[in-house]
Amino acid sequence: MFTDIAIARRHAFSLSRSLMVVTFVIAIGQHYGVITAEDADGSVAIVTEFDPFA
Repeated sequence: MFTDIAIARRHAFSLSRSLMVVTFVIAIGQHYGVITAEDADGSVAIVTEFDPFA
């Protein structure tokens, strides 16, 4: 979990490029998390999406 959105976005971008998968930055209260598109279930608040193929 991250408390700074900029750090969460950097980690999501790096993870997306390393694994070549779509990643999301999600909001959980006042914290942010990074998940892959495979793990997203629609009930999370997506803040940013990183697609390495776009």
